[in-house]
Amino acid sequence: MTTLNLALRAWATHPFGMAARVAIAVFGSVTATLVLMTAAVVSSGSWALVVLGAGLAACSVRAARVPSVSRLALLAAALLAIPLLLQIS
Repeated sequence: MTTLNLALRAWATHPFGMAARVAIAVFGSVTATLVLMTAAVVSSGSWALVVLGAGLAACSVRAARVPSVSRLALLAAALLAIPLLLQIS
C-alpha cells in the first residue's frame, strides 16, 4: 500500500498530473453544482440529491488535493451513484 501511495504522489507532481488534478476538481465541482440544481426541481428524493451533491464536491476536492486509490475510488462511486439516484427520484 505504501508503494502505491508513493507512485500516486510521484504522478501528481508532474505537469500532466497537476493538470489532471485541476481537471478532477473542476469536473467534480461542476457536476456537484448540476446535481444540486437538479435537486431544486425534483419533488421527491431531493434530500438525497443534496447529500450526493455535497458529497461529490467534497470527494472531488479531496481526491484532487491528495490523490490516493481510496479517494479516487470513492469519487468514482459518487459519480456512478448519480444516474442511479436520478432514476429513483
